Amino acid sequence: MANPSEPWQPLLDSLERLRAQWPGSTWGWDPRFKSVASSFNKEIASRVRAAMTGVLDQEWSETAIGAAPPDVRALAGKYGGTRTGQLMFTGTTADGMFLFGLWWPWGDGATISLRIGVANCHRPADVYPTMRAVFRLP
Repeated sequence: MANPSEPWQPLLDSLERLRAQWPGSTWGWDPRFKSVASSFNKEIASRVRAAMTGVLDQEWSETAIGAAPPDVRALAGKYGGTRTGQLMFTGTTADGMFLFGLWWPWGDGATISLRIGVANCHRPADVYPTMRAVFRLP
């Protein structure tokens, strides 16, 4: 699966580390966001954040998103903005692309969903299937 000659390999390497440390439930594919997604109980949120270390290190809240770089603000806008309680994370970059995470608490107050995708993906036919393979998705 790893192909060091591909410019996006650092993104996939980061995702491999995250998946290996993931304390939550299984992953699925969210076609609306072209991202992997997992939902977990808020009681393990600190362990999830620990797994994200080194992969999705920059946190953008509703109040901080205004200070984000233009491409991050644009991405937040594409997904409906960052509302109260929601967070956007950004991280590993390669070849003009970067990883992003959408941290969205559910209305039940007990569950959080995290979607992770590749922003500025200019080779989706190559990147998305490889990303799905990292998370062992069909």
